[in-house]
Amino acid sequence: MDVIALAAAGIADAVAPLGTALTERQIELLWRLVETPVLCFDGDAAGQRAAMRAITRALPLLRPAHSLKIVRLPAGLDPDDLIKQQGVAAMEAQLANARSLIEVLWEHERDAAPLVTPEDKAGLKARLLAHVETIADRDIQALYKRELLERFSEFAFPRRENRDSRDWRKPAAPIRRASAVLRAPPRDALSAAILAGLLRFPDQIHRHAETLGQAQLADPRFDVLLDAADSAAILETGTIEPILAERGLAAPTPEEYAAMRFGFLADAIPPEQARSELAQAIGLLVERPALEAALAAATRRFESDLSEGAYAEQQRLLKRKLEFDARLRQMASARAGAAQSSPAKPMAD
Repeated sequence: MDVIALAAAGIADAVAPLGTALTERQIELLWRLVETPVLCFDGDAAGQRAAMRAITRALPLLRPAHSLKIVRLPAGLDPDDLIKQQGVAAMEAQLANARSLIEVLWEHERDAAPLVTPEDKAGLKARLLAHVETIADRDIQALYKRELLERFSEFAFPRRENRDSRDWRKPAAPIRRASAVLRAPPRDALSAAILAGLLRFPDQIHRHAETLGQAQLADPRFDVLLDAADSAAILETGTIEPILAERGLAAPTPEEYAAMRFGFLADAIPPEQARSELAQAIGLLVERPALEAALAAATRRFESDLSEGAYAEQQRLLKRKLEFDARLRQMASARAGAAQSSPAKPMAD
């Protein structure tokens, strides 16, 4: 009856599975007619469950240029009801604002359960990756993984900076040279050293791509590294610099490289030890924003209620932050002795 109502209203290109769940065979038949058909579901709980069933059946079948879009109607209305109550323009507006498959998937899993504790958020990440693993096409799988992890990172590790406080008339200029990073605050110095380490050991880019994707780094050169990791290309010494140059970006110069004091950049250190220390530095880079955000939140709680519990939590996080900074200073000075005995070579292994 919904198809008849749509046809009577002038929306003729509609079909229905006649009360049954959409099957894989029906999805393939739809793709013969249109590359991205729009699936329309009622706005109640049953309609949402049906939408997720369709999405989970479509994921293994996805291929380039073939996907689905999803419309969820207002609660309590099916297409026939919507047209009768609000007219065909309301239905056309719903179809025009159909949502992508990945957006509906993300919002369903994000809202499926409370996300209060770290364990809750880890469960969300596990559910998202479980969906990604069902995608047979490897290129689409990699792209879904990248986008869903970016959404997860923005949700689980929100930026501390207040965007509304910025001067909107002065857009931030992208960082183009390592020297600009080196003169920036310590976090940028750490990210610059990690960038140099990944250029020195490009085989580690694939290994740490997911972790770096969560770090929300300002330096655009990290985007180049992550894109290279997504391409599944074999990354070797000297392969990244030409890609950076094509984007108008530069690798650290020998002088800038020599000024970085992290141990994993020293020629005197064994390569496997350097790779291990590089992994530790990447872990610190990702951990620091979460630690600083937790400390700031604990400080605000203590300032608002002055309770013993809030004070204890603030002091615990402050101690952890001091230990973190001490570890970072240790890593940042580890190269000094080796640098005196062996000149640095940016791309040595």
